[in-house]
Amino acid sequence: NDKKEHRRIVHEVLQRLEDNDLFAKAEKCLFEKDKLAYLGMIISHNHVEMDPAKVSGVMDWPVPTKVKHVQAFLGFANFYRRFIKDFAKIAKPLTTLTKKDQPWVWESEQQKAFDDLKKAFTSAPILRIPDDVNPFRLSTDASDFAIGSVLSQLDPEDNLYHPVAFHSKSLNVHERNYEIYDKEMLAIIRGLEEYRHYLEGHPAKFEIWPDGHCT
Repeated sequence: NDKKEHRRIVHEVLQRLEDNDLFAKAEKCLFEKDKLAYLGMIISHNHVEMDPAKVSGVMDWPVPTKVKHVQAFLGFANFYRRFIKDFAKIAKPLTTLTKKDQPWVWESEQQKAFDDLKKAFTSAPILRIPDDVNPFRLSTDASDFAIGSVLSQLDPEDNLYHPVAFHSKSLNVHERNYEIYDKEMLAIIRGLEEYRHYLEGHPAKFEIWPDGHCT
């Protein structure tokens, strides 16, 4: 956390770049900043959030009148889906419109999905940047046509779990026929796959909370 340690780490990174004949443009580098904008996100100490400058226009996004408009909106939204809980479930009426041979229908269901997704952008949480010490919690959920999960990590300062990332996925035609307990198990499996790079090899044990219940 102190400046001396920060400079030591920066020096080590630059040394490794030099040792491997890799280069960084000085005019594109920022040093000793409290926060910075990077790839549509704002990164600060232990936190990452959507860049307000990038998402400010989403509330003024016009109502789609054809499939290409829906695809453009979903293309933008997909980039930030890790910030939005139950993204696949919310966006389902819109993603259905983009399927081949799907007739164009824009009624209350599609309008609600469009409005709810825009609203989600304005209320998306600030995500934590995970560390390699504190325990994780994987919370999962399943519905008739989608599954979702939230990876959270314990903050010992307030003894609360804070979200690291959200993940969701629409169920295919076969998965929709699963019994509810099979859907819940599928949500756990997909969550473990999605966050494997965080969980595998982590020194602390992690909890799995399917549908709000600890196991």
